[in-house]
Order: sequence, then structure tokens, then C-alpha cells
Amino acid sequence: MAKRFQFRLEQVLSLRKQVEEVRVRELAQAKGKLLEIQKMIQEHQSEESDFLGMYGEFEKGQAFTTDQVMAYCEFKEWLLRREKEFRRREKEWGQEVERRRQTAVKASRARQLLENLKERQKRTHAQEVLGEEQKFLDEITSIAYVRRDRAKLAANAGLVEKLGR
Repeated sequence: MAKRFQFRLEQVLSLRKQVEEVRVRELAQAKGKLLEIQKMIQEHQSEESDFLGMYGEFEKGQAFTTDQVMAYCEFKEWLLRREKEFRRREKEWGQEVERRRQTAVKASRARQLLENLKERQKRTHAQEVLGEEQKFLDEITSIAYVRRDRAKLAANAGLVEKLGR
């Protein structure tokens, strides 16, 4: 009976699979955070355009007081600072997503390397088993041939002996 295939580095492969899963999860979390920030930017832009539209309507209808102009300027300045902060965070998380993507790719390559090695060893093992089976069958065939040949010789010897009497 041929021995069962056993990959000596199976534990290492299992560990690399787990590491890859963790890296992929980390990448997904970073992408989620980036999408969240991008959504906040869109909401901010919508808020800003609503404010500018309202202020434009307000400007058409009435005269401004200095307090209103100051409030408008302060709010506009706050909107600009907020947008800059969102853009900064978007850039940081974009870089973080890229860093985590590269880490996930490295982990995937390390796992794939071991899986390819395992497949090569599995094919080699299968060829060895096939060779052993073929050798066994050849042996049985040659033994059967020798037995038939001896049986024929014995039968012929018995026939010669009967004829000789």
C-alpha cells in the first residue's frame, strides 16, 4: 500500500493563510474608513453648496449688516478648514489603503508560494505512487507468466511421461 501524501510545511501554509486573511480584513477596514471619509466630503460639499445658495438668495433680497457679513465669513472660513481636514484625512487613508494593499499582496504571494510547492510535491508523490503501482502490476504479471510457463512445462512433462509408458 502506498503511503499517504503529507506536506511537511502544512502548518506553515495554514499560518500563512491566516495571516493573509488578517491582512485582507485590515485592507477592507481601511477601505471602509476611506469610503466613510469620501462620503463625509460629499456631504460637506452638499452642505457648502446649500449654504452658498441660501446666502445668494439672502444677498439678493436684503441689505447686509456687518454682523451678518462677519458670520458669513466665519462660517465660510470654517467650511474651508473642514474641507482641508477632510482632504488631509482622505489622503492619509488613501496612503494607508495602499500600504495595507501591498501588505495583503505580500501575504498572498507568500501563501501562494507554499501552495505551489505543495501542488508540485503532490504531483511528484502521485507519480511515485503510480510508478510503484505499475512496478507491482509488472511483478504480478511476470509471476503469473512464470507460473503459466511452469504449468505448461509440467503438463508437457506429464504428457511425455504418459506417452513413454
